[in-house]
Amino acid sequence: MKVRHDNLEKENTENDKHIKVMPTTKFKTTTITLKFMAPLDSNTMTARSILSKVLVRATKQWPTDKIFNRHLSHLYGAYVNSFVSKFKDKHVITISLELINERYLKDQTPLFEKGLDLLKEMIWNPLITEKKFDDVFVSQEKSLLTKKLEAMVDNKSQISFLNLLKFMFGEHPYQHLATGQVDYIASVTPETLYHTYQSMLQNDYCAVYVVGNVDETQVKAQLETYFNIKPFRFEVTQEPPKSAIHTLPQEIVEEDDVDQAKLNIGFKMPAQYGDAQYFTMVVFNVMFGGDPSSVLFNEIREKQSLAYSIHSQIDAKNGFMFVLSGVSADKYEIAKDTIIQEFEKFQRGQFDDDKLALAKKVILSQRQESHDRPKSIIEILNNNILLDEPMSEESYFDGIQSVTQADVQQFAQNIVLDTIYILTKGGND
Repeated sequence: MKVRHDNLEKENTENDKHIKVMPTTKFKTTTITLKFMAPLDSNTMTARSILSKVLVRATKQWPTDKIFNRHLSHLYGAYVNSFVSKFKDKHVITISLELINERYLKDQTPLFEKGLDLLKEMIWNPLITEKKFDDVFVSQEKSLLTKKLEAMVDNKSQISFLNLLKFMFGEHPYQHLATGQVDYIASVTPETLYHTYQSMLQNDYCAVYVVGNVDETQVKAQLETYFNIKPFRFEVTQEPPKSAIHTLPQEIVEEDDVDQAKLNIGFKMPAQYGDAQYFTMVVFNVMFGGDPSSVLFNEIREKQSLAYSIHSQIDAKNGFMFVLSGVSADKYEIAKDTIIQEFEKFQRGQFDDDKLALAKKVILSQRQESHDRPKSIIEILNNNILLDEPMSEESYFDGIQSVTQADVQQFAQNIVLDTIYILTKGGND
């Protein structure tokens, strides 16, 4: 598995770096997805989030919700959705269309072409008048995003995770949700959103994916006809997020009106997606806390009843792991100490071979299941942007299977415990 390098001098061939087609007979639907990627920037994330929703509401040709939805129903109930996400050092707008594969229709409706017409209209001919988006749609989406972000204030699990990121990464935009920040919503206007849109068209890296029972050569030719997407190179354009300068590990305890304490821990991993140790990182995470069969789940939650909930998750593209847990307010100290003790056991190689074998089984089973969902297939394809050469399924399976007990121990020894964040009841010591 080779990682792409910024200084890589390599010509693109036949647009194959940005148009990927996965022919499969698994689904009776065809999914077409476009991903627009820009540098992760606190000042633009919120506007891009609103833009992603406005683009799938209406177009010049279908200028109201009612007319737009009626057109979707004429396409045999085609489904359009959009979302934003973080991908390494990029902010991503994903726009996706799912429609019935025309092979399964009784008539000869060229549904795939009609779907491409729809996407082309949505992205290159949105509802813009005199260089501004529609006032009503922008106002509605701003209101919806405001409610969504404000509701998170009451979600203590979400807030405590964001607080962990804030203390761990300082001013880096990685600390924010991809959906944006409440403070930035008011500054988004129909006029400024037009500039955000123009920047997306002119400056974003764009990747297109199609999954379904289609002819690969024909679909690539159609996509190149419909969408004027130039050959490009994906580059990591900024420093990957680094934790802010602080003592290791830093520990922050804050108080709030919570039913249970939130105990979150951030680790820096010695590998990223594409590195030789990537597979060891995936295996370690599942063994440690990434599955109900994990050590943290069994030891902290089941055996010692220290946590109502606990799991670990990795951002493999940037090399971080986060342990997130809800614990009794009077037990967060012992829970914290026990989590660290279990982590240190891995560093000493104190774990069973059967745990390693089970973790591999879980990972490979999840990988196989991911191929039952077009969205998951597209995310796997998109990850290959970070590599010089696409990773085959065989390479993935071999990589996971080859991880040894010694690999896991050595990997754990190089993990850095960075930040411990605790949100607990007021008045507790």
